[in-house]
Amino acid sequence: MAAEPGQIDLHVHLASASGLVDAAAARVTALRDAGTRNGAGLALRTSRSPLVLSAGWALHPEGGYGGRFGVAVRSRDDVRQEILKLKQAGAGIIKVMASGMVSLSQRGVITPGGFDRVMLEVVVAGADAIGLKVMAHANGAEAIRAACEAGVVSIEHGFYMTDAELDCMKRKNILWVPTVGALTRAAEMPNAPAGAKKIAAGVIEAHLVMVGKAFQRGVRLGIGTDCTLPDPRYREAYEEELDWFRKAGIPEDEVMRIANEAGKELLRPVWPRMNAN
Repeated sequence: MAAEPGQIDLHVHLASASGLVDAAAARVTALRDAGTRNGAGLALRTSRSPLVLSAGWALHPEGGYGGRFGVAVRSRDDVRQEILKLKQAGAGIIKVMASGMVSLSQRGVITPGGFDRVMLEVVVAGADAIGLKVMAHANGAEAIRAACEAGVVSIEHGFYMTDAELDCMKRKNILWVPTVGALTRAAEMPNAPAGAKKIAAGVIEAHLVMVGKAFQRGVRLGIGTDCTLPDPRYREAYEEELDWFRKAGIPEDEVMRIANEAGKELLRPVWPRMNAN
């Protein structure tokens, strides 16, 4: 089923203005840019069609996963300075790496990387001090739980989620952006390890179970493709993400409600109707 007008993508990476054309063609009217190393999305934050809320660039530990999307920070002072720099550059949210990524060569493994709970709390406190929230790339139960307890506003990806993390997100009213299709696309890349598709299929099967549980328990869910824009297949990727939610057992009317409504409060700085309320 095709995407409908007025939909939201809560997790993309904007590399250039051409990405806005792809979003408009997909009838997506609001984007949350999770950042690139050069902060390209910040230059697009004045766009009104689609609306853009940009993280600029992500924060990650020195030597840890995230160099493609951001800058390394080593200390509490580094964190505070980088957050202030992002605020001054026009960032509307802070993106932080709480873990590595799903391994496509070893089943059940998350690659090294990510801040621990103490540093995540430093990031959240630093962002809160200047009126910003934090979105956390987090895979694996330990990292998801650490990000949740630290007080982030959303969990991105969330592979290898367990019931305990769902309970934490429900209790703290944290939104989950599962980015299901991103793993499938990664497994289909020419440089993917042998057996990547099989591993990804198993991870996604378990992921969809948790997405379904999240919906049943009232955990807030949002649509995010994790596409780097521009991407000629963006519209297809967005529609596939909606299909994954359907496969998780979420009714059609609820899928479309999530696509059109979920995450609006996170886009408050750029969403005119919300500013008017």
